[in-house]
Formats: sequence, structure tokens, C-alpha cells
Amino acid sequence: MRASLTAEKKDVNARFAAAEAVLTERPAGLAVAAPLASAPAANSTEATFSAESSAPVQQRIVAAPLDRVHENPLNARHIYDPEIVKELAASIATRGQLVPASAIEHPTISGDYLLIDGHYRKKALAAAGQPTINLVIRPHEGDLELYRVSWLLNEERSAQSPLDNAFAWRKLIDKGLVQTELQIAELLGVSHSMVNKTIALLNLPSAVLDRMRDQPEKFGVFVGYEITLAAKKVSETEVLALVNRIIEEDLSSREVSAIRAKLDTGEKRKPKETSRQYKIQHTGQQIGSLKEWDSGKVALEVVLADPKERAALVAELRSRFGLAD
Repeated sequence: MRASLTAEKKDVNARFAAAEAVLTERPAGLAVAAPLASAPAANSTEATFSAESSAPVQQRIVAAPLDRVHENPLNARHIYDPEIVKELAASIATRGQLVPASAIEHPTISGDYLLIDGHYRKKALAAAGQPTINLVIRPHEGDLELYRVSWLLNEERSAQSPLDNAFAWRKLIDKGLVQTELQIAELLGVSHSMVNKTIALLNLPSAVLDRMRDQPEKFGVFVGYEITLAAKKVSETEVLALVNRIIEEDLSSREVSAIRAKLDTGEKRKPKETSRQYKIQHTGQQIGSLKEWDSGKVALEVVLADPKERAALVAELRSRFGLAD
């Protein structure tokens, strides 16, 4: 699995080219039937049919100035790889923008637009020095739908990381668009367990999350879950060291689980202390022992048959430690 992820990242241009080839025929997204003719020019209108309805839906395609296009506040993706932006910018500089991004008319700023999907394309167009972006304008069906469509479109091409999902899902809850993790699971058709383990990533220390942001593709749901379990048992420094190992050694979830189990065991096992024991002799026979440990513990055990000797030793010890009668 790790090898396939590495190969995919190295072949970014091919991945985007494949996605663009499919989406060129489907400018309104995969939920809408493909047009029979070639894609319409910018600022045109086309009639397509929704997969959920037999009624035709009008889709406008416009060329909008980049500064009039705002990013989706509920975007499914939060982390962007600058290398992918550079490579896509080079592709766009050579071939132009082949696939319109999805957007809605801005709900509060007249003449502006709000992206649903296509944030990588917008960043790449800016990097390539292009002043406009081609958009296919969808109807606005509410904030929750704004997130759901963004998530689906990302999943169809190059899925966002669990860390992306954690930030986005927490925002859905904080904004009151959903009340529970179970509602998120039902909205997206994923398991409740996956949602719970993903959101738990946000409980990690900020330094750990910042390091994971550097290479989010290394941290799948199960690897992330092992890190959250480790963070409950060991220090932040040790968790950060584990995250660095995952990145540098490209560890699998099974390998991370084994490391985490060893960390747990190490915490429960008390370090072995060095001790020293001295035998107490009297008339050639051992009558007791004095034992000390590196921790500072001292134990004295002695048998004195003579009551006077015993009373004298006890009196000396009581005086030494200031013990009252």
C-alpha cells in the first residue's frame, strides 16, 4: 500500500491528466449525465439531466476573475501539497485549464463566486499567472451540501487525507451543521468508527499535528489511530519521535501498532534498581542485614536476643529520626 501511494505521488501529472480527461466530458460532475456534444465555451449554458431527476438542469459555465472567486469555507481538503500545485501550474501553462471547477454564486457578494471544488486548480492558475478560472455554476443547496459535494468530488479523483477530514468534520460540528459523529457517517456513507477515530486526531499536540501536515499521505486512519493511542501513554516528545519514524521509514499500520505496543509495555515496567546489601555479624554469626537502593530506600532487619542491646539500638534509632515516645 505504501509503495502504491509513493508511486501515485510521483505520477501527479498523469493522475491529473486522467482526471481531466474524464471530467472534460462531465463538466457538471459525475452526478450529471455526460453531454452528447463537446464541452460548451465559457459563459455558455448547457442543459443536462440529473441522475436523480428526469427534469433538465441548466448549467452555466463562466470565466471568472480569480479575485472574484472565494474558497469554500467547508472545503473537504485543508492540506495542499505545494509540489502538486507547481506541477499542475506547469500543465495549465502548457495546455490551459481543461476542466472547469465547480462553484456557486456567492450567497452574500453579488457578482462573486464560491468554489465547491477546484482549489488546486485555482492555486495552480494563480501560480501560472492566469487571471481567470473557468467555473461550472451549480445551484446552491445549503451549507451541508456545499461540504458533501466537495467531499464526493475529491473522493472521485484524489481523496483528501484523514487529517483533512478531521479538520473538516470538526468544523461541521462546530458550525452546528451536524450534531453528532454518527450524522457525519450517515451523510458520507462511512462507518461511525472511522469518523470517531479520524476526529480523535485533533486531540494530538499541535507540534505533532504540524509535523503530520508535512506529509499527510503517510497517516491513514489506522496509523493515525495508533498515534492517538500512543499519545495517551507517552510524552509529546516520544509521540513526535514516532511520527518522524513513520515519515522517514514509511511504516505500515502494523509496524506502527507493534511500536506503540512496546511503548505501552515500557511504561508499565518499572526500571530495575541497583541495590547493595550488608550482612550484620555478631560473635561469628549473621544476625541481620542492612540493604539500600539507588532510589534512597534503606531497610534494616536484625535480631538481638539481649534486651539491653535491643533497647539501646531502638533508642539510638528513635533519637536519630526524632521519634517521640
